[in-house]
Amino acid sequence: MKSADAKRALDACRAKATEIGKPVSICILDGAGLMVMFERFNDPPPQTAIVAEGKAAGAALTGRPSAALQQIADNRPMMAHALAARLGGRFVPLQGAVPLNDANGTVGAIGVSGATSEEDETIAKAGAAALGM
Repeated sequence: MKSADAKRALDACRAKATEIGKPVSICILDGAGLMVMFERFNDPPPQTAIVAEGKAAGAALTGRPSAALQQIADNRPMMAHALAARLGGRFVPLQGAVPLNDANGTVGAIGVSGATSEEDETIAKAGAAALGM
């Protein structure tokens, strides 16, 4: 993922967070699960940084929204434990992250934390939409 694309997604996430009126952490990862861009926007609590990255890491690895991973964690906890182990503990199966998928597969993910889970997902989706994903 190019840094210009990550910047465009981050800008769209910021705009949606401003519209909703919530301070959030926004984490954008590439397809390998490595951080491309991160921001704690409007001073959210520190733990939101860890949660946003954990949500995004799961979405980047699986190519699924973190809401789907939350269902897997609820219904198949051993699968969630395996994903957490694969990600070195960087796995937070809570709604609020979306994968960035193109014709070639998963090229990254956006994770958000600090608002409600539904609002986090809405903010992440705004970033994905800015990239046409």
